Amino acid sequence: MNKVFFHTCILIFIAIIASSIGAFLVSSKFLLNFVNISFYIALFFILIGGFLFIFQNGFFNVTIYAFQRVFGTNKKIDSLIEEVEEPVDKKERIYKTYSYKWTYPICITGIVLGLFSTLISFTILM
Repeated sequence: MNKVFFHTCILIFIAIIASSIGAFLVSSKFLLNFVNISFYIALFFILIGGFLFIFQNGFFNVTIYAFQRVFGTNKKIDSLIEEVEEPVDKKERIYKTYSYKWTYPICITGIVLGLFSTLISFTILM
């Protein structure tokens, strides 16, 4: 949990710096541009983190397995050229899960930045 917090803090810091730089580049209305850019960055983090979360839990494993079955028809020719690989169990392919250490920090950063930019837009800019 400590690493997740550290990675989340790093991503939030980078996002705030990027939002500040982007807002400084536009000459007028710094706070409005800062909120808009930070919200766009939050949306990007939520999309990437959500995709990683779905992929990590094995949602696309059946699709990947089907593509391997359809496009893996030339394995007989390949096996004559290369060494024979051990066959992988069908259930092992389908139920395989992945683990990425940046999934939860990216999701948390997106949610925190989204809430932060929404809170700023409602309190200060209205």
